[in-house]
Amino acid sequence: MAQPEGQRSLAGRLRELRLRHRGGVVTQARLAAVLGVSTPSISSWESGAAVPPAERLRDYALAFAADRVFASGRALTDGRALEEVEADLSPAEERRRQDLIDELVRLRDRAMRPDDAPTPGTGALGGRFWYFPDSAPIRIISTPAWPSLGRAIPYADPWHPNYVQSFHDVDRDATIELFGHIRAENPLADVRFLTADRATRDDLTGHVIVLGQGDAAYRSGAERAPESQPTVMQYLVSRLELPVATRLPQGADPDLDQEYIVTVDESGQPRWYSRDTAPAKIEVYRPRFLRGPDRRRQLHQGLPILEYDVGLLARKPNELNLATTVTICSGVFSRGTYGAVRSLTDPTLRSRNEQFLIDQFGGLGDFWFLFYVPVFRAAAGLETVTPDLERPFHRLRSSA
Repeated sequence: MAQPEGQRSLAGRLRELRLRHRGGVVTQARLAAVLGVSTPSISSWESGAAVPPAERLRDYALAFAADRVFASGRALTDGRALEEVEADLSPAEERRRQDLIDELVRLRDRAMRPDDAPTPGTGALGGRFWYFPDSAPIRIISTPAWPSLGRAIPYADPWHPNYVQSFHDVDRDATIELFGHIRAENPLADVRFLTADRATRDDLTGHVIVLGQGDAAYRSGAERAPESQPTVMQYLVSRLELPVATRLPQGADPDLDQEYIVTVDESGQPRWYSRDTAPAKIEVYRPRFLRGPDRRRQLHQGLPILEYDVGLLARKPNELNLATTVTICSGVFSRGTYGAVRSLTDPTLRSRNEQFLIDQFGGLGDFWFLFYVPVFRAAAGLETVTPDLERPFHRLRSSA
């Protein structure tokens, strides 16, 4: 049977990288050792008999961007080795790595893209992701302010005479953006927003959209007892069986060092594990900060300069009402949450991002996706940039 054109193109490019390496021809066995896979896997990828996982292509890009990777002989599946190589990349090597990620993953997308993905209907703005054609209510549930913030901003305290509900919502940028967009796409729908501490059982039986609340999706790491955390995210994550969670490493800064983890099985595939069961492996995805020559985070007025946050976008059937859905837009920081929302509300990028999701996941009804959310350093401060989901460098891990 003839191989798809996209698959042949990816296979040919992988073989070309190995045979035309600047440091000389790299054998399949040597490449396999660096990537932490078997030699037959390399052979099958180069022949087009199989398509490598996207995360292996990121390792390809790192290996062929930095010549010393092959000289070291250490496998990139060794987390410490991977971090050391990434930390030591020159600006030119980092640019080459990003370019290779973009090129290789696009070739993989072409090879894997389904030809018969269904096309959903469109809303009043022509959008698809945030259009809900049924008559079910839509609830946007965001993160409530924690007690210490309520003391710092009195109007965020629900007991204050001058209480302002929007001050109690720490995801209010994302809430305002999303509420207006969903109302415009679904002009006849019952759309409301509320913080998680105000949610009732009736709010969970329609279309549910969860904003932020990453702290409530903790799995492991340092013991952390938030002052007051809602239970909506905890309730939903365990029932959706997402293999994605957040973690704070031991001894880390709780304000800056939270990270996403993906639990995987023995074959390297993402798999949900209950909290009392240890996964075969944990993959880690962290935000990126600007760093100086000494690899320390660069500071501005005592604050580290964020370059990329990690955003999570997920949609699953709602088990409390299978005719409806649960959507999660979250991030390590609030910028990840806002970027996840903007990826599908931004008039410039939403159509392309929607089509990418349809092509990648065969529809918009059941998937999860981790990606980078760029942050722009403007004169007045850091600004969140809408992520282009088509750009392979922005993509980290997904259910595809």
